[in-house]
Amino acid sequence: MGRLLVIFTGGTIASGFDGQGKAPVSGASARLRASLNELLAERGVEAVIRQPLGDPGIDSSEMDPGHWLAISRCIAEELEKGLTGVLILHGTDTMANTAAWLSLCFGNLPIPVVLTGSQLTLDYMPEDVTSNLRGAAMACCSDLRGVWVYFNWKLIPGDRAHKTHAMHPDAFSAVNGQPLFFNPDWALESAQISERRAHSVDLTDEVRSLSALEPDELRKRCALVRWFLAMPGTRPEWNGDERFVCLLGYGAGNMIPAALDSLRERFAKAPRPLVVACSQAEGGVKHPEGYDRVGMACLTRDGFRVWNQMDRSVEFVHSLCCYALAVAPDDPASVLGRWLRECRP
Repeated sequence: MGRLLVIFTGGTIASGFDGQGKAPVSGASARLRASLNELLAERGVEAVIRQPLGDPGIDSSEMDPGHWLAISRCIAEELEKGLTGVLILHGTDTMANTAAWLSLCFGNLPIPVVLTGSQLTLDYMPEDVTSNLRGAAMACCSDLRGVWVYFNWKLIPGDRAHKTHAMHPDAFSAVNGQPLFFNPDWALESAQISERRAHSVDLTDEVRSLSALEPDELRKRCALVRWFLAMPGTRPEWNGDERFVCLLGYGAGNMIPAALDSLRERFAKAPRPLVVACSQAEGGVKHPEGYDRVGMACLTRDGFRVWNQMDRSVEFVHSLCCYALAVAPDDPASVLGRWLRECRP
């Protein structure tokens, strides 16, 4: 018999109208639970339902690294008992961030980990809750591996997901990647689903180390990740204790010269933060070394270590910085180097 871990976190998919607007409500969670139990029981799959963020959960705008830690711990605990898949119901606003974090923790799992949600609640007609819930559940019962976001009949790699529509049901795109499209035949493979073996997984030492980390401690560390968005004429102010400075600039990786100067002035003496050079241009590999004076890689001449965003999403970059501070707080650069490229002077 298959064993599927289902994690409720809240979000629009578990929301209803509370008189003033949409908010997670226990009634919606109960309806989702009943629907999932019925769907999976027909296919010989046991649903193991957990709510690590409480009942009815939270709006995803409230999600932070401490919540990511609670979700990943829940998955790790159940993996040791054996699972055939993991389904996570999540709000759309920060789903890509959570998917990126989980990709860093569980990207090499031999089973599928699928996040889904909805843009509309069950109160609407039509709604997208039912199609996303059933499609994601069937994806969890397939032979997929690793972390995915399921939305509007598409599966997007968890480390590539980016929300591109505020309300439209086709909410997510794959940044510099390609989605898989849902195969309706998955819903017909009930015999194969029931025969799948639950995998118990040997977790990496890094993921095991997260069990000793308190959520508030991780929140404290991740508060030292600072972002600056370049807009013409703006200039940042730095606290001086930043561990990461993520600069979201223009084009290939260019930045307002005054912003670069402010970094040099504020961190004229060590310790200097690690700098990640990002771009508002989503497509393609970034090239922060391509321009003198405005290219962010010029900071390397002043003793800063600068990392290239490459073709990653900003959601992935942020989650990667948090992950590095979680598993290697004394040497986060050693973690960055696995996914990003360091710029040379």
